[in-house]
Amino acid sequence: MTTDIQTLIEQRPHLKDPLELYAKWQRFHHKAGELLPKKGPAMSPEDGRAYSRESAGAVFRLFASIFGLQGEDFKPLLQALEAGEIDFMRFPLDEFPAISSLPCSEDELTSILFLLSRPYFMARREAYPLDGRQWENGRCPLCSARAALSSIVEGPLRRLHCSFCGTCGPYRFIGCPTCETEDATKLNTIMSEGEPGYRIVTCDACQTYVKVVESSVLKEMTLDLADMVSLPLDIVAQGKGFQRMAPNPISLKKIE
Repeated sequence: MTTDIQTLIEQRPHLKDPLELYAKWQRFHHKAGELLPKKGPAMSPEDGRAYSRESAGAVFRLFASIFGLQGEDFKPLLQALEAGEIDFMRFPLDEFPAISSLPCSEDELTSILFLLSRPYFMARREAYPLDGRQWENGRCPLCSARAALSSIVEGPLRRLHCSFCGTCGPYRFIGCPTCETEDATKLNTIMSEGEPGYRIVTCDACQTYVKVVESSVLKEMTLDLADMVSLPLDIVAQGKGFQRMAPNPISLKKIE
């Protein structure tokens, strides 16, 4: 049985704010799923414009309501969505559009777009499941995102997980999925006694890291929650100069 968010907040009060933000995203994802197209012409493998003119307005208003945005202030974003001018499939490549006249910074817009688009990516995973497919060059086979999270299962087998669409697949047990070095002298591990079942594998060759979650943890919570719960490890790794290559479930790559 998985641990719910309220229980995690009680166990880890220092993570109350990010966990409550994730709870808002969960609510958005659940309700947005009723508005999104299923497999078909509106959800083709090549098309990143999943929010059609008919659904974009409803999805955006739902998002604005749950996250407390003033919809009128973000009208240029809605218009771009309705016009099909935003290609979600560029997001995993770290290419986010610039939209003028919005009451937010570029980083805030990137966070909004990631959270807004994630139900789309998860719908793609349902329409075109590629779980179990090898991650060539360390990238998600469905949306081409880099990995920031991995899990270890019996074998031992390492699987990489996509924070955009949720697709997971095998990758060689030893090696950096970002620069693909297999030089063991470049790969190091950061562990925390306070968080058993988690660790960080860093790469000196490219100064990036991937978080590792043991299978025992995943018997208690989802991958999203495991990523959220282990935020302190992100802080430690980034404090040592290593970078996370994909956002966490609430859009953060750089953890302050």
